[in-house]
Amino acid sequence: MTTAALDTLELSDLKEGIVIPEVLFDAWLERFNWSWHQVTRGEFPAPFTSLEQFQYACICVDPVLWTWAHLKEPDNPGNPYTFFDYQEESVRYHGHTLHETASEVGKSREIMAYCLWKAFTVHRGSGLVAAPQTIYLVEIIDMIEEQFSFNPMLHKSLLMHRKQPHHHMRFTSGFKLDFRPTDIDGKPLRGVHARTFCLMDESVKAKNKQIFDEFWRAGKPECVFKLYSVPDGDRSCEFYRLCQKAEGRLNEDDDEFTSRKYFKKFHWSKRLMPAPFWTKERERLYVDQYGGQDSPGFKHNVEGEWGDAENTVFPWAQFQHLVKEVPEYRCLKILVDKDTVYLTGYGVAEKTVKYLVDTNVSKSQFNIATEIKSFFSNQLGLKFGGCDLGYSQDPTEIVIRLILGKTWRTIARLQMKGVTYDMQANAIEAMDEVFDSGKLDMGWGVDFGNAGSAVVHMLHNLAIYEKKRYEYRLIGFQFGAMYDAVNEEGDLVFDTHTEKPLRLSAKELATDIEVAKMQRLELEFPHDPDIVLYYPNHTSRVGSNNRRIFKKEDDHIIDAGRCATLRVVLDQGEDIFA
Repeated sequence: MTTAALDTLELSDLKEGIVIPEVLFDAWLERFNWSWHQVTRGEFPAPFTSLEQFQYACICVDPVLWTWAHLKEPDNPGNPYTFFDYQEESVRYHGHTLHETASEVGKSREIMAYCLWKAFTVHRGSGLVAAPQTIYLVEIIDMIEEQFSFNPMLHKSLLMHRKQPHHHMRFTSGFKLDFRPTDIDGKPLRGVHARTFCLMDESVKAKNKQIFDEFWRAGKPECVFKLYSVPDGDRSCEFYRLCQKAEGRLNEDDDEFTSRKYFKKFHWSKRLMPAPFWTKERERLYVDQYGGQDSPGFKHNVEGEWGDAENTVFPWAQFQHLVKEVPEYRCLKILVDKDTVYLTGYGVAEKTVKYLVDTNVSKSQFNIATEIKSFFSNQLGLKFGGCDLGYSQDPTEIVIRLILGKTWRTIARLQMKGVTYDMQANAIEAMDEVFDSGKLDMGWGVDFGNAGSAVVHMLHNLAIYEKKRYEYRLIGFQFGAMYDAVNEEGDLVFDTHTEKPLRLSAKELATDIEVAKMQRLELEFPHDPDIVLYYPNHTSRVGSNNRRIFKKEDDHIIDAGRCATLRVVLDQGEDIFA
């Protein structure tokens, strides 16, 4: 503990309800070979000169007590910050840990509190918090800044907070705290050398083994490693292997680094949580939400278990070879939130996102077609588009692919949230004006969900779109509908046993074609962090009818690509208006 830590709490607060459990104080006395009698006589080991200082030092060495004394509950800042009972053993454990948990059971709360505790009690220490994407780090950073607003003395100890190119904090204790996204290969972790701890959130989403190699390298010999994640059923990932190792189920660890490490695994199910976070009513809600207690969603997010074995559809070992430099690639994200519209646009160069637009406009002044046409530019060649259309906050994804011989290259992406059906129709119209340029030879495929059917109906039937002949160029597909299987040239695929055409759902058919093209290296994707994250994390399992069931979370980009593929290989889709 540093003497600087003594500045973060008024010692008089010790007289106002901060109580140290007797068992912890006994251990504190034993650490100095001191006795209660010496304390009652006013004698204290150096460098302490008062009972308050001695007590406060005891508080600082225990993360549970330190958190209770210094941090506040975000929903009620008048109350001290507390851990759930099942977290106390974890946060006090001094060794390497794995946290195999349900969703929303306190992972981020523990990470935030652990980081601040170390930052204020370890002299000239250093820590790293990593995650597959920056968005997972932002939540933790926001929680830290919120605690600074509750406790001015904590905020006073923050010397600097650099936010670009990555978040970096430095404290009066000399502690340095880095937050880094892992990206596709872990290279953003280079340059970090953490002495105190290395944490990784959402570890299961890091599919590339190279990410872990860089993560281990970032920690110095005395560094403690802590990994957190909700299982996703993918047993091919590194986090699953580490969990198996911690349970003693790994016959042999051939990894040079982890073979020398012992990890203690903590398993947190939602059932460990107190009311009102876990009740019979909440359990029924989750059963309805995820479709039963035996569903993968319930197993992963409620039980914190791996569930039925699932397989990644686009394994990283193969998918990584599809990720190329695509200099013409552009991505625009539009978020409509009440009276404000937020726009973020970027390209990618040398595996790095280059922001081109980052602004917001009043909703009353926002014209979606104008923004789209001013951001994207056409590319020579034959193109086709795919759309997975959502409603309200469910994301809408539109992708544009360029045909280069046998290769399909993704050159543009539009993501929208909070948009209406007519805004989605206008967005497709604007993208068509940019990439088709009035030639009327660009095909579109659309997912025929609720939003998709409404938007397709508008594009097919409203007079303002009549000249675009969308009824011939834009086709909807119901992913559950059954089709005769075809290859990418549209030729029928036959069952070798029955000699009849194979029957597959639209989603299975599109997936099989994309997987085949992946294996032949006939797909090209840019280094877009979303694409690189979601494709290798997309999994499937075999259902009761022997049909593949695909993961429904984070599949919007992938479904947009599937719709584009179906538009190329199938002559016609579903006419639900007939």
